[in-house]
Parts: sequence; C-alpha cells; structure tokens
Amino acid sequence: MKVKVGMEGFTIDSAHYTLSSPRDDQLHGHTYTVNVEVEGPLHEESGFVIDFNKLREIVKEAIALWDHKFIVPKRDMDKIQIRSPFRLEVKVIDSPFPTVEYIGTEVAKYISKTLGTEYKVTIKIYEGKDSYAVIEYP
Repeated sequence: MKVKVGMEGFTIDSAHYTLSSPRDDQLHGHTYTVNVEVEGPLHEESGFVIDFNKLREIVKEAIALWDHKFIVPKRDMDKIQIRSPFRLEVKVIDSPFPTVEYIGTEVAKYISKTLGTEYKVTIKIYEGKDSYAVIEYP
C-alpha cells in the first residue's frame, strides 16, 4: 500500500529573467508558493509515511537554496556583471532558463534525493497567484 501526504504554503521570493519570453526579458521577481506531496509506504512502526516535522525541515532546506536569490542559468554567468552596495546572492541553475518549471524540478530533486528512493515527490509550484507547474520526481 502507498499513501500520499502533503504540506502547503512554503514560499520562495526570488528574482530572475526569462530571455525566452519577450514580456519577461527584464529582471523581475516573484513569490513562488510551493506545495509538496510525498507518496510512499505507510510504516507500521511509526504510523507515518513520513513524519511531518522531518518533511517540513527538508522542504525548508530546499527552499532556503532559492529564497531571496537572483536565479541565473549557468550558461549566462559569464555575461552578467553585478556590483552593488547590498548583499546579493546568485543561485546558478544548470538549466537553459530560470523558469518555474526548472525551479520546481530542482526543488523536487532535492527533496527526493534527501528522502530516498522509497518516496515519490510531487511539487506544485505557483509563480504568483494563478500560474503554476506540477513536477513529479522521480
């Protein structure tokens, strides 16, 4: 038997640009809302698929890698020059574009690898209030 459990309402605030979209080719930011669902065996010894406290910590670790960052594709790093009087953290993504689809995929991968192979992870990540991507990993 497999059971699904989930947690909702995690947020990532970050900036990016999407050169593949003429409307989004300038630097701008979003609040991404991340909902996580985990499918796995129901463990008789604990009564859990996974303890929610453990899942919350893993999701928070994944979110922290993206939150308040400027997300840049690896291929563009040599084209960007950044100087500022404020702290700026760059999150390099090894994908062609820093879209919600790729960001969600990386978050799902992190959670899945941390949990282990007995779990299937599904992420629903909203870019703003009404646009989202759903990623199932693996």
